[in-house]
Amino acid sequence: MLVSPSWLLRHVLALGLMAFFIRMGVWQWTKGESSHGTLQNLFYGVEWWVFTAFVLYLWVKMIKEEVRPSPTPPNTDAATEGGGPEAVTTPATADGESNATAPAAVAAGPLPASPPDSEDPDDAELAAYNAYLASLYQRDRT
Repeated sequence: MLVSPSWLLRHVLALGLMAFFIRMGVWQWTKGESSHGTLQNLFYGVEWWVFTAFVLYLWVKMIKEEVRPSPTPPNTDAATEGGGPEAVTTPATADGESNATAPAAVAAGPLPASPPDSEDPDDAELAAYNAYLASLYQRDRT
């Protein structure tokens, strides 16, 4: 899985960036140690090594995520997008047998709007916009 074409490109990119950053760090460090160098060159030399460490960290993190992906949340987008109710397993009965998987209704809809505040004139405009969005939502559901 880590030798697919897209991953090979990521490996080449990460290794190329690290090689470039290391080279720039060494160059800035030697420039800072020369008679024409300044303290700023030395700090830039250290900064390039920090960039290298950052690329290495992200590269390792991407590889770990690919090998062992994080668990998906229990509520998927399919249920909220009209993909149907999710199946929920009910707990076991007293004799140790588990009940059948029962569908659970998931209600997806707009949140109720808060009443407009009389102190802020923009709230009337916001309420009108929210009503417009609600009408678009209802039109798309039908």
